[in-house]
Amino acid sequence: MQIFSGFIALYLLTMSFYAGIAMSAIIEKLAPGKDVVTIFCGFLLYYFSVDIIIRFMLQELPALTVQPYLIKNIKRKYLVRFLNIRSLFHFLNLVPLLLFIPFSLIKIWPGYGGPAAVSFIATVVLLVSFNHFLILYVKRKMILYNWLMVGFFLVVVIVGFCDYHGYFSIRTFSSSLFLKLLQMPWLAAISLLTAVAAFVNSNRYLYKNLYIEEMVKPGGSKSSAEYTWLNSLGIVGELISLDLKLILRNKRPRSLLLMSGLVLFYGFFFYKKESLANNQFGLMIVGAIFITGSFIISYGNYLFAWQSSHYDGLVAGRIKWRDYIKSKLMLFLIISTVCFSVSCLYGLISWKLVIIQFAAYLFNIGVVSVLTVYIATWNYKRLDIEKSASFNYQGTGLTQWIHAFLILLAPGAFYLPFALLIDPWAGIASLGIAGFASLLLWDYWVEILLKQFDKRKHLILAGFREK
Repeated sequence: MQIFSGFIALYLLTMSFYAGIAMSAIIEKLAPGKDVVTIFCGFLLYYFSVDIIIRFMLQELPALTVQPYLIKNIKRKYLVRFLNIRSLFHFLNLVPLLLFIPFSLIKIWPGYGGPAAVSFIATVVLLVSFNHFLILYVKRKMILYNWLMVGFFLVVVIVGFCDYHGYFSIRTFSSSLFLKLLQMPWLAAISLLTAVAAFVNSNRYLYKNLYIEEMVKPGGSKSSAEYTWLNSLGIVGELISLDLKLILRNKRPRSLLLMSGLVLFYGFFFYKKESLANNQFGLMIVGAIFITGSFIISYGNYLFAWQSSHYDGLVAGRIKWRDYIKSKLMLFLIISTVCFSVSCLYGLISWKLVIIQFAAYLFNIGVVSVLTVYIATWNYKRLDIEKSASFNYQGTGLTQWIHAFLILLAPGAFYLPFALLIDPWAGIASLGIAGFASLLLWDYWVEILLKQFDKRKHLILAGFREK
């Protein structure tokens, strides 16, 4: 997998380099008669905005690389400096350089002069560094303040929505900003200040929290985070709390949770005004299912396997398996409710989208969640949750493909017959009613899932013991 990942990285870097060389010709072909540099500058802030989101998912915290040095007689400030500077050697930091430097040399240098091209390249390098250290800081803070993740994605969704509907234009601002830089190269000093500020901030935070036990909330104790709002659910709430801690403290499940936040943007691809006007809801249903249920689909794909390293302890503990299964369903309900609440912003486009998403939300928490737990009892493959999710197919097998196929098939089975024979709104209603009816039968489903789990409990245990 490392060799395969290396080839993929090499391919992407090569394509970035060729795209940088051909970018001028590509822009001229897509926008004939317009100034290439102006159009290019207009999309730069979009690139760096998307770069932040991609880094949020793929950029790993390099804290583990410093551990072998902690027992040696090396000053902490040197360790911190080493850790931050070493982290710059990352695949994501090479892509923009290979993409933008060739364009600068081919198009900006001849048209605006050497100083402008040099200041532009310097600004790109500094903005890459700013994004790099910003995400390192934010992800470290999220370990202590989980609400930052929700706030981060909420800001991204609001900004994207406002730009999409013309309340303000990132493209216009970006074009004006970078064209001004080409006219006054000294403005690159501003990007230098932002990059230095991000580095110093990351340096100071890491210096204060170089040891894991020092990373605590101000005024708080050095104990595990507690979710007091789950106390009312009793043992089910405690099990949900354990799941949340597992998700937020380990790379692979945390990446899936972040991906669920990114899926909230799917509406911009699936929700088309023409389709809304003609009540063509087929693709919108697919988008709504993913937006409100992406966590159920992705996390539920390996539902029991996330705890495979300590599953023997769970089985030996005094836990009622009925409560254990209920905790999984309640976890799906909580995360899906958050996703649906945020996605209601699409209602500003059309009130129809709120109804479509509500029907998809009911279907996800009522039908998809039960189906996911049932299929999870057939998965016997162990997972290493500390490994990155990028290009990681460990634990993936036939069960995951069956799960994906059924999730795609199930909404269509309820929507299409009513939509084709009666009306698209009847299809939406059938989806919501099926989900709500399944919710009313939750206790019944729990008993069925419990029996299924009892049959396969020892097969799951045997599979999770294999390394």
